[in-house]
Amino acid sequence: MNLIIDQGNTVCKVAVAVGKELHKHCTYPQLSLRDVHQILAVYPDIDAAVYSSVAQVDQPLLGMLSERMPLVIEIGASTPVPLEIRYDRARLGSDRLAGVVGAYSRVGRGRELLVVDAGTAITIERITSEGVHLGGNISPGLYTRTKALNHFTSRLPLLSDLEDLTLGFGQTTREAISRGVLQGIVYEIDGYIQALRAAHPDAVVYLTGGDATLIQETLRQEVCVDPDLVLYGLNEILEYNK
Repeated sequence: MNLIIDQGNTVCKVAVAVGKELHKHCTYPQLSLRDVHQILAVYPDIDAAVYSSVAQVDQPLLGMLSERMPLVIEIGASTPVPLEIRYDRARLGSDRLAGVVGAYSRVGRGRELLVVDAGTAITIERITSEGVHLGGNISPGLYTRTKALNHFTSRLPLLSDLEDLTLGFGQTTREAISRGVLQGIVYEIDGYIQALRAAHPDAVVYLTGGDATLIQETLRQEVCVDPDLVLYGLNEILEYNK
């Protein structure tokens, strides 16, 4: 059994996997050693773990895991993965790498692939049908955009959540921000998908991240939504390294 730990910017996601199948899922504001001890007590057959963090690395946690099981992988620039990466691995976030691996492992060779992760930032990754990650782009996520509008202007309010999800033009400032931010993101992602499918009509697009469901409802293009894509990819990397 495998233990998968994905430490993000705001929460930590944890899953238990048997082979390539994910089972137990948990989300923690911050994962503690006590939390991990409880998981290992419930699942004593866990014998391998993979750890990914885009925040500060929890060295005590990694030390405890290394003492408890024979294989513990911390995702880094030199971690072997089952496809060719042309992006600078020293600068490629472990969550982005895992999302790419997760999507490619599900689609396999033969289909062009786009992976969109809509969270604090929006990342868009391009993988060829031969299994080559050509690179990716980064732009501000939904809440990052609303926060920037408030921070860099003197009169625009800060919206903690979008207050209007309909398309069109707003008739109040709050409607204008909600519609403008959402439509801007939707048009951006739709544009990437249309450009790819103009050359490769059967290309597959995966959408993941905290805002994936909200964005998917407004997209004009067909996409596969998978909120666990990064966890799945981390488990694939662990299995590949066994």
